[in-house]
Amino acid sequence: MKRLVRLETSRLILRPMEESDFDFLYETMNGPSVRSVWEHEFERKDIEEWIERRKAGYRENGYDYMLALHRETGEPVGQAGLLKERLMDKQVLGIGYIMSERHMGKGYATECARGLVAAAFEDLGQKEIYCDIRPGNLPSIAVAKKLGMEAVGSFKKLYHGMEMLHIIYRLKKEGFLSPCDIRVKWL
Repeated sequence: MKRLVRLETSRLILRPMEESDFDFLYETMNGPSVRSVWEHEFERKDIEEWIERRKAGYRENGYDYMLALHRETGEPVGQAGLLKERLMDKQVLGIGYIMSERHMGKGYATECARGLVAAAFEDLGQKEIYCDIRPGNLPSIAVAKKLGMEAVGSFKKLYHGMEMLHIIYRLKKEGFLSPCDIRVKWL
């Protein structure tokens, strides 16, 4: 199994999360935009479990959410990753992206997602990739549309005892223009 250990775009480096990323992840997940989408405040134990789930994803699948760092400064700007998901009664490969409040609106989510989609299509041989987004999460919907994704359905996800409507977006490989400025390292 291939393990994604690093992905570089023109401005960003994505690498696996570590316990030392806790403070940044805690701040990001508790930012007003993220909290409004997830509809709850993240406690310390939630972030510890978040990091552990990412590590389990790396072990089981070779990929998961990764920390996104600015190439020049090394400052964390968010997280993004490839995710195994069950959507529309089938196992699919999805992408997810969550930027910190102070780094939203700079194109980092689109840059991360574009690089991850390219890696999924070119390195993993995927024919399509998915993303599920809450209807009110307009910035994430904008990223999906910039990638060329189209809405193909919806479902209600049970999360923290709440049923949350999600729109399913899909991108087929033939509809994607691969960026030329990414470098991917797999082990």
